[in-house]
Amino acid sequence: MMRKPILAAATAALLLSSPAGAQQATVDQNLDCAIWASFRLGVSQDEAERTGLMIATAWFIGLYEGQSGRKIGEVMGARAMALSPQEVQALESSCLPRFQDFGNRMTKLGSDLKASGG
Repeated sequence: MMRKPILAAATAALLLSSPAGAQQATVDQNLDCAIWASFRLGVSQDEAERTGLMIATAWFIGLYEGQSGRKIGEVMGARAMALSPQEVQALESSCLPRFQDFGNRMTKLGSDLKASGG
């Protein structure tokens, strides 16, 4: 009966990645964090960091689209152009901790699943 743990894990992952599980960030904060992660991804030379930033970009885009009901392509370009490089860099202090929290929760979920035999 492996289905119940898998279903529970999938449900938990969905709840954790929902806006409610994202520290009640606003739609604009999620958009800005998607821009921050994309910018960092574009300049990173470290492969492990790039992988993490790809996940961060996708996560923030998912949060934005889920909250707003809009496709990221409708707004990301214009918003990114409105931000200076210094403003994008300053977003790290709020975006990085949110993404690290998500990563920590996913690591715990994986450990919990492994411990339960799932």
